[in-house]
Parts: sequence; C-alpha cells; structure tokens
Amino acid sequence: MSLVDDLPERVHVVEMLPRDGFQRLDEFVPTEKKVELINQLSRTGVDEIELTSFTHPKAVPTLRDADEVAKRIDRRPGVTYRALVPNLRGMERAVEAEVDKVNALVTVSQSYTEKNQNRTREEVLEEMDDIVELAHDHGIEVEAGMGTSFYCPYEGRIDPAETLATVDRVVASGVDEVTLATTMGLANPVEISERFSTVTERYPDLDLGLHLHDTNGMSLANTLAAMAVGVDRFDASVCGLGGGVVLPGGMSGVGNTPTEDLAQMLERMGVTNGVDFELIEAAANDVSNELDLGKTSHVLMGGTVERVLETVARDNR
Repeated sequence: MSLVDDLPERVHVVEMLPRDGFQRLDEFVPTEKKVELINQLSRTGVDEIELTSFTHPKAVPTLRDADEVAKRIDRRPGVTYRALVPNLRGMERAVEAEVDKVNALVTVSQSYTEKNQNRTREEVLEEMDDIVELAHDHGIEVEAGMGTSFYCPYEGRIDPAETLATVDRVVASGVDEVTLATTMGLANPVEISERFSTVTERYPDLDLGLHLHDTNGMSLANTLAAMAVGVDRFDASVCGLGGGVVLPGGMSGVGNTPTEDLAQMLERMGVTNGVDFELIEAAANDVSNELDLGKTSHVLMGGTVERVLETVARDNR
C-alpha cells in the first residue's frame, strides 16, 4: 500500500492572512489594502478566508476595522468568508456582518485562556452554547477553533486528555466543525497522528481541521500526518505570516504554514485542493513586497521544480 492510498481525495485550504497574519503585525494595514488583498485571495481558489476578528479594538488594534472590512470586500461565489469570534458580543457583530461561518475561539490551556480572553476556560465553554444558538439561528456555521491543543507557552505540553475533554464540550454545544491548533508550532507528526486518531475514534463523523504554525519546521510534515488519518481541512497563511497576540517574547518564529508552500506540496502530490498555484504564488509575492516581509517561504525563495531546474540549466549553459 502506498502513501497515496491513505490520503483524502480532496483537501480544503483556509487562508488565514487577513486575521492571523495581520493581528501579529505591529503596524496597522490600511482598510483599503486589507480589502484589496482579501479580494485577491478570493480569486486564488482557496475554499475559505478568515477575513478578520470581531475582537475588542483595544485587544487587537490592528483589526479595529473588522466591521468595515467585512462590509467592503467583494464576496466571491464558492468562497466561505468566516471571522474569529472570542465571545458572544463578537458573534453578534458577526451576524451583523453577514459572515458565512465563525471561528468560535476556545483555548485548551487555562493559562493561555486567561491571558488571551480575560476569562476562565469554563466561562468560554459555557458561552459556546449561546454562540452556536445565535449563529445557527442566522444560518451561520460554527467552527470551534481550539488553541493550544498540543503545547502552551505557559503550561508546556498539553495533556491529550485535556484536549479530548475540550472537544467533548464543544461537540456537546453543537458546533459544526472542530479545528485543533498547533498554537506554538511545536507539535510533531506522531503527536498530530495520535491526537487526531483519538478524536476520530470517539467522533468518527466529526468534521476536523488542523490550524498550523511552524516554529519547529514540521508543519508540512504535520499536514501529511493529519491527512493520513483523514483530516482534510488545513489553515495556512500567505507568506507564513501569523501568530497569537499573547505569545511571550522570543516566539517570533511561530508563523503559520505558508499557503504557497502547502499548495505546492498538494499539487505535486496530486491531491485535489482547488488552489491555483500561480495565483497564490503571485499573491504571496504581492504581500511580501507590500509588507516588506522578504522571502518567507520556500516558494518565494524559488524552491519549485521549475525554478530550480531553470536555474540549473541556465548555470550550465
């Protein structure tokens, strides 16, 4: 049996730059530039775009224009536009913005929850019922985005039983999807495989996704490990830009998997994913130049089959 036999027939790519990427920046990206980039990303073939976060402006000032961004983007048929909501008030704003889906944030780590949301994990979980009810009343899907599902900067390795218990709670609330997040980017393929296998054994029909960060350079390997146990939805960010707002100092390398690198891997493996590689590469170049990021992915550094062979051929003439 080959590796291909264990992979999903189709993988769904979720673009996180407008929320996870922009929230990590020190400088505010102007609203018109956010709208322009989201519109460009909408044309790349990604299935979903997390366009913003309905968080209090003082908590994430770089996303203080969330309502305006949601109002001004061009919504392309076939693309799901979702937003992060940290609480019920955020859900109410999401309803007003007419998003298709929300990422209802819950963090497995108690310490991280208190630092990130100024509440206990239990308080966040208790409110999940109200968030799901309000969302479903307005035809909005709910994804439970579970931060620190593997490691926490304040508590270290997360007990798998804690992750599973949190999954139990959000499933009981009626969420449509669950996404485990490698918030610190420290998980390895064995941990990914084991934790997802545990969840799927208990909930074989649950729609599961993986939110990827790449501190240890294993995010693409983690993608492959998750695919091998049936996960078919992955969060990534153009140029790899992203990271939590309450991560401690010294964690500058916690960026997301670059969408262009993920798309290249899937395309080369023959896994259907909907993304037009040339368009996502162009978007990555535009974002890199616009935000002066430099070459932050293998694709941007020229690490494609065509680019490498062209360089070798040119050098050997």
